[in-house]
Amino acid sequence: MGLYRRPDSDIFWMSFTYKGRLFRKTTGTSNEKLAKKILAKVQTQIVEGKWFEIDHSKDRTLKEMIERYDKEYTTHRTYYPQKRDKSVFKHLYAYFGESCTLGEIEQRIGGYEQFRRVKGISPATVVKELGILRTMFNIARKQWKWKVDNPVSEIKLPKVRNERVRYLSEDEYKRLVEALESSEDTWIRPLIMIAMDTGLRLTNLCDLKWSEVNLFSKMITIDAEATKNDDYLGVPLTDRAFQVFKDLRKAQCLSGQVFHDDGKRLYDRKVQRAFRDVLKKAKIGNFHFHDLRHTFASYLRQQGVDLHTISKLLGHKDLRMTKRYAHLNVDSLRSAISRLSFTFSSRSGEDRHAETV
Repeated sequence: MGLYRRPDSDIFWMSFTYKGRLFRKTTGTSNEKLAKKILAKVQTQIVEGKWFEIDHSKDRTLKEMIERYDKEYTTHRTYYPQKRDKSVFKHLYAYFGESCTLGEIEQRIGGYEQFRRVKGISPATVVKELGILRTMFNIARKQWKWKVDNPVSEIKLPKVRNERVRYLSEDEYKRLVEALESSEDTWIRPLIMIAMDTGLRLTNLCDLKWSEVNLFSKMITIDAEATKNDDYLGVPLTDRAFQVFKDLRKAQCLSGQVFHDDGKRLYDRKVQRAFRDVLKKAKIGNFHFHDLRHTFASYLRQQGVDLHTISKLLGHKDLRMTKRYAHLNVDSLRSAISRLSFTFSSRSGEDRHAETV
């Protein structure tokens, strides 16, 4: 194609194919003569093999990122999460455009909230949509090794006041434990135990690697790029969580995923399906996997743990997100987390006398 202009811009873009690979990049100028020189220089660099020494992640398009995310993540989810993702993709395309580069998203993202709010969309929905965009950028950075910044981290998200808080009652907790004990999906039990004792999100649990679990210091440490709010997250282990990891480690090598599907990443679609079966057996309704996180926080609050500490344990960037638990009864992170008083059925003598690390 050579040089071209977009309908909404005077800037010249270059687009051409070399050895089956499409190259598309802005010239950064509206001067046609200069744009031609830039095009010729870039083509020469490509032929000489010099172009590939430079990372051009920011020149990738929104469509490239969405299509890869859709293939590797969305398609592995259950029906409603898939439907939600597809809907968000449409809204992102409507505002940014399919050919918008990741670098341009950084410049334009500030107007997304207004674009959606004038259509009558609630702040909570806008936050969720931007959350999916943030997740895609985090995956692009960590998993795909694209050298891009996460623009969602640089903007102030709208306030949300309609957050749902649902946590297990004491009776529901006991029924869930009993259902887990008798579940045919034996792999779901340790995952749920860790979820309740750490408050980790499902995505973080599915991505959790043994390199992030330190059994000597009894800590889980999650890299900033893998968290929802782009901040480092450290969560101390309860005695029970520590024992769960010890038991899992006996049957696994100390590399790769902690929770996996025959060595491959365990997708949330499979977890959600198995968890729904457990909830059905326990006769617990109106409860989702994310509510285990609410249960973790709510139980801590009921034990008198302050909101600031709970906020740290949940990895909240803004204390306002944690204030949803303020109405519950009323120091260090380790002393706080030790207050959890969950009780599973007694373990076998062999488990109780497992070798210390």
